[in-house]
Amino acid sequence: MPWEMLSGPDLGGGFLFQLTAEPVGDRVRLLYHAQEGGLDASGPPAGSPVPLGFVRTPTACEIGGRDCYHRAFELPADAVPRARLAYNRLRFVTTPMLEQQYRGAEIPVRAGLEEVVARLAPAFAERSDGWFVAGSAAAWLQGSVVVPHELDLGTDGPGVERIATALADYLIEPAAATTWRELGAVVGARAYVGTLRAGVRVQWARRSEDAAAGASDLGADPAEVTTARVVVGARAVRASRPEYALVRATLRGDRVGAAAVAGPLRSAGADLSLLDRLLAASALPPTERSRVRASVAPASSSA
Repeated sequence: MPWEMLSGPDLGGGFLFQLTAEPVGDRVRLLYHAQEGGLDASGPPAGSPVPLGFVRTPTACEIGGRDCYHRAFELPADAVPRARLAYNRLRFVTTPMLEQQYRGAEIPVRAGLEEVVARLAPAFAERSDGWFVAGSAAAWLQGSVVVPHELDLGTDGPGVERIATALADYLIEPAAATTWRELGAVVGARAYVGTLRAGVRVQWARRSEDAAAGASDLGADPAEVTTARVVVGARAVRASRPEYALVRATLRGDRVGAAAVAGPLRSAGADLSLLDRLLAASALPPTERSRVRASVAPASSSA
């Protein structure tokens, strides 16, 4: 059976969207297609959807047209209805997500995080350590002046679905086997928590079991990550240590973001043992590792 179009063409954020499916054994492979729609979609869009997880296709869309992007998911057939709901929400929130990414629109990080925590607290009532805040959001919670564009969450394999169920109203990608640019093959999901006009992007995943731990807290199991307790609203949650965000920013070549994390770490006291472990597991050259370590050393130690 060839691929089947489940929805489309649908408008959203300057794109023409389509949702297609094809059987893969006893599972289904879903594709989100996003094609720049021009005047037909009230375009042009504010920018590329690549930061939202999409991949630009090197050729014309499977459904025709130029400037096409896609996201692919593999999931059980009975999960397709929820995936269709996520697809529809994605279309409706593409405009505010791109406005935040490219035009400096306000991102309600604290309100979004409080909503996430309020929903995950009962979902993880019997295992509160089954998830954590990761990435720049974790560093922000611990005093860094960086402003997160999204909320990264970490969890284990079963936790991916548990978070997706708790945030079901907000999903823009289903909990499914997929590919993330930074991690490769994962089981993960994404959501946009808030209203259709203003919210915050949230993403979580578990990388494959045979993947090297590396220097990233993204996609890591909670048992693998060094965390601190932080308070969000009235609840204490786990957040990965800022050293993770420092190394990730450096790997991206984001000197401004790295400096925003390094300053508070230098004042509060970095976990140099953790930082050395993360730097050793990274792809950074020795000279860059030394520079990063020196950036968090107390003034008396760096002289």
